[in-house]
Amino acid sequence: MRILSLIFIFNFCISSAFAENNEEFKNSNYPIDWKYKAGEYLIYDCERSYYACVDKEGQETCKKERNAALENKSKDLKCASLKKFQNKKSCVIENYNVLYRNAFRRFCYPKN
Repeated sequence: MRILSLIFIFNFCISSAFAENNEEFKNSNYPIDWKYKAGEYLIYDCERSYYACVDKEGQETCKKERNAALENKSKDLKCASLKKFQNKKSCVIENYNVLYRNAFRRFCYPKN
């Protein structure tokens, strides 16, 4: 799973670097996968086990999925909205850093 995360981050970083340096893409929210578009919100997708920098819509989807899981008293939460950054580039840098911290993802499990 860690290899898959590294591949995802590598592809995302390349896309983000291109987008941050190209005026045409700088303000656009290009897709990063079938579910999310790139943006300045750092989330953790608990279902698919990876961090992502998503747009406002992706962050709101993440919050809705989490709230629905909490309401249903699910043992596993779907997603965690973590932090908003000034831009996509700073989010990607933090994404890279948290990946290597490899901390336990407590935010994927409800508090007892």
